Amino acid sequence: MSVSLSSKLASIQPDQTVSEIDQLLQRPTHVRISWWAQRMVSIDGYTGEVEINTLANKYLEASQFNRDGDFSLQHRVTCYNLWGKVQNLYQQSFVQLGKAWIYWFLTELREFRPYCRACAGDPLAIIGEWEFGSRKESLFQFSPEKFRQLWPTERPIGQSWSFPTSAPGAEKWQASKEMVDQIIQKTASEDALVR
Repeated sequence: MSVSLSSKLASIQPDQTVSEIDQLLQRPTHVRISWWAQRMVSIDGYTGEVEINTLANKYLEASQFNRDGDFSLQHRVTCYNLWGKVQNLYQQSFVQLGKAWIYWFLTELREFRPYCRACAGDPLAIIGEWEFGSRKESLFQFSPEKFRQLWPTERPIGQSWSFPTSAPGAEKWQASKEMVDQIIQKTASEDALVR
């Protein structure tokens, strides 16, 4: 009995989004443009197809993008790497659009928005990084206390605040992916020495 791709996506719980979508995208994917100028993806092992935006929205709803989450460093890196896989689906769709000008034209008309697409939550604008939708970097934001615990001698590469700025946890310090990778490697080396 085959499961439809849309049913699979609908059944994914927020705390499992990253691992489930990561497993899905390890399978061969097929991108096409529908007759209705929609960017569609199908995945081997599942029936049917979904709009790439549907899969991307599910990914962006992952609890890892919640500023107050306390996720493991490895989980944050996995979520960060998954961004590129989802972005690749959009890139494949642009290749498909380039094969037929009529679909390019119709898709552009269908996707046109007279306002900031990233502000409105459009996954193509956010993941495509057309505007300022670089939420991917938010995966490496930590409270000042947590940052100091992980990197006692390092300075953050940036800071951000949420409103109201006086609220507990409003301030976040930004680490780079390289900083996070170094901590993961250091922890793995220490664990290997203990064994």
